[in-house]
Amino acid sequence: MTQSEMNAQAASRYTDERSKQLATKPVGPLLLQFATPSIIAMAASSIYNLCDSIFIGQGVNSMAIAGLALTFPLMNISSAFGAMAGVGGAAQTSVRMGEGNQRQALMIFGNVIRLDITIGLCITIIGLLFLDPILRMFGASDVTLPYARDYMQIILLGNIVTHTFLGMNDQLRATGNPRLAMTAQLIAVFSNIILDALFIFGFGWGMRGAALATILGQVIAWIFEVRFFLDKSRFVYFSREGLKFRWDIIKEILSIGLSPFSVNFCACFVVILINRTLVEQGGSDGDLYVGVYGIVNRLAMLLLMCVMGFGQGMQPIVGFNVGARLYHRVLGTLKFAYLFATFVMTLGYILVAIYTETLVGFFTNDPEMIRLSVPAIRIVMCLFPTVGGQMVTGTFFQSIRQAKKSIFISMTRQMIFLVPLLLVLPGVFADKGWGGVNGVWCAMPISDALAATLAGILLYMQVLKIKRRIANP
Repeated sequence: MTQSEMNAQAASRYTDERSKQLATKPVGPLLLQFATPSIIAMAASSIYNLCDSIFIGQGVNSMAIAGLALTFPLMNISSAFGAMAGVGGAAQTSVRMGEGNQRQALMIFGNVIRLDITIGLCITIIGLLFLDPILRMFGASDVTLPYARDYMQIILLGNIVTHTFLGMNDQLRATGNPRLAMTAQLIAVFSNIILDALFIFGFGWGMRGAALATILGQVIAWIFEVRFFLDKSRFVYFSREGLKFRWDIIKEILSIGLSPFSVNFCACFVVILINRTLVEQGGSDGDLYVGVYGIVNRLAMLLLMCVMGFGQGMQPIVGFNVGARLYHRVLGTLKFAYLFATFVMTLGYILVAIYTETLVGFFTNDPEMIRLSVPAIRIVMCLFPTVGGQMVTGTFFQSIRQAKKSIFISMTRQMIFLVPLLLVLPGVFADKGWGGVNGVWCAMPISDALAATLAGILLYMQVLKIKRRIANP
């Protein structure tokens, strides 16, 4: 059977236009259609995070940037649990949509919301009770602790809103509504920018103002999303039956969500290790180096979030076509996504490397922080062209419900390669007289190269299996 015949056969199975598009539209245009809003949304999310750093750096001081950097691990822990529910639920929903199983999709959506509320509340309580010891463990000094504390107290109080907002956003993408997901993210971003300027420069509220702007921006976007899911004409919506606790569905959600959870949780551990090593190796400039890493991390995340957005656009297409058994479309989507992600990361690194000093200047006017940041950014991101394909590979395994492989790929860069390098290289560099801090920076591109190679091997083996399935249906 030819590809056009398979597409025609698939079209006859579905009555709604969205499902027909997922089953028959050429994968290149379809992926761009789904990924463009997701890329914009994730870029907006990254800008959302950049805003706090830029406004804090310009409106408070350079030590405030270091204090903000110390909050990243705790925010990553929160994001890890949120992603476990949100992304895991989205992967399940897209497959159920491909199967045409609306009742099961409603159950998944309802249990995602239950999980988000429960997890968000638990993190809020634990975080507020033990905030100072946690921040100290993350590398906070007497200078940076007050800034980090002021910021995180407000963020933790709004944690339930954050989790449910992101969970509903994942469901919008999973059900073929990436533009609405993008709109919600943009609402949060622009609200945050306006409120940041007002609270920091207008009212002089500093770190608390930045945190409050973040939460209020999400509240406004949350209201927009809730209105959408109250509409019972949608594929998924709020329903009494769907909100009933179902342990079997919870287990399915968590099994898929373990992969993004692992990524975020490992990122938390790695950031803690990096911050503590920078304080140790940086001597009297330790706090300054933590601030430098905060800037490096924000710029790196801008590129990473764009590729994550592309992966989010890929996920419902792959999930739907796996459910529909249209494996030729699964491979076509994968190829297009892999090449596009590699191109984006390559172009992104070139631009960042050329305009490094200008970009750092957005965050701070401290000449010493600028001087230290420029070489750090160029070293840390030099092998980013290899990272795009690795990220697409992890998302692909997650989309085809092979959670163990996705988790393994997620773990390799952070835990298997980067952590040992961070434990060894700074000491080696210090002994050689090259500077222990440079050992921290160099550990990251080396781990990128090793992890990308391993992911490529696993992906090649999986593609061969899918090709055999196509040849022998």
